[in-house]
Amino acid sequence: MKITSIKKNWISEVNDIDCGNLSNTEKEIVYDLYATQKVVIFKNQNLNNIQLKEFCSIFGNVWDSSKEKYSGLTQSINQGHEDNFVETVSESGLLKSGTIPWHIDLTHFPSQLLPNRILYAIELEGAPTGTKFVDTIQGLHLIDNSVREFLKEATALCKAPYTTPWDCYVRRPAINWHPVHNDYGLVADELFTQWIDGLPEGTNYIEWFRNNIINKMISDETMYLHNWSIGDLVIYDNWSTIHYRDAFIGKRKLKRVTWDQDWCKYIGNKNIVSKLLKNHLTDDK
Repeated sequence: MKITSIKKNWISEVNDIDCGNLSNTEKEIVYDLYATQKVVIFKNQNLNNIQLKEFCSIFGNVWDSSKEKYSGLTQSINQGHEDNFVETVSESGLLKSGTIPWHIDLTHFPSQLLPNRILYAIELEGAPTGTKFVDTIQGLHLIDNSVREFLKEATALCKAPYTTPWDCYVRRPAINWHPVHNDYGLVADELFTQWIDGLPEGTNYIEWFRNNIINKMISDETMYLHNWSIGDLVIYDNWSTIHYRDAFIGKRKLKRVTWDQDWCKYIGNKNIVSKLLKNHLTDDK
């Protein structure tokens, strides 16, 4: 296993590992790497749906559409449903090939805490766009202090811009305390959040969000663009990142798995894992 730091303290790339055949020690290293970072990229993977589900089970309870009515996998809102655990996201599905604004996944779902996800590239053709990520824990320290203090007490009203089985707003804290990174990460976004309580009447929310939060959070240290290659498996933390996709021309087919994150499985209580992780980690690219 070769681990390379891409962005200090929040993005790592892993090579020379088969995510479909991990030893117990490797599972612990992978879990701790993800918990101490925010985005982890596994290169050159070749995984079937069962292996994808088992890999994601390292991190928490994988969503199962046969058991959860509002799990995010219901056919009424997802056209790319492969089985009870794995979805396919492509230019011919719900999201099409247009721009997807800055968002944190599934804040509009009424029955779960913020979940986490993997995206796994299985088919690329033409000029499919990459995915931009911003570390919101670092980024929130770059916005105006008055805005950050407002967000600490604010509530986001979240609702999907497409049809869902429920027709109501879901109330979320605008920012959320991260149990591992011990700081605030963003929850409000510009795709699912329709309004933040406390903003002056008449405010254009999207303009306010882009000008006061996104544009202020972005820097060389806080933003990363992942240009996809077939076999890339990217695991990202919705509790501490926000992401965005430009419109594109071509074919872009990714598999996706969602789970409820377990933040206290290995991290901090297995010294041998910390030592192994330190030995594996190389310098920044």
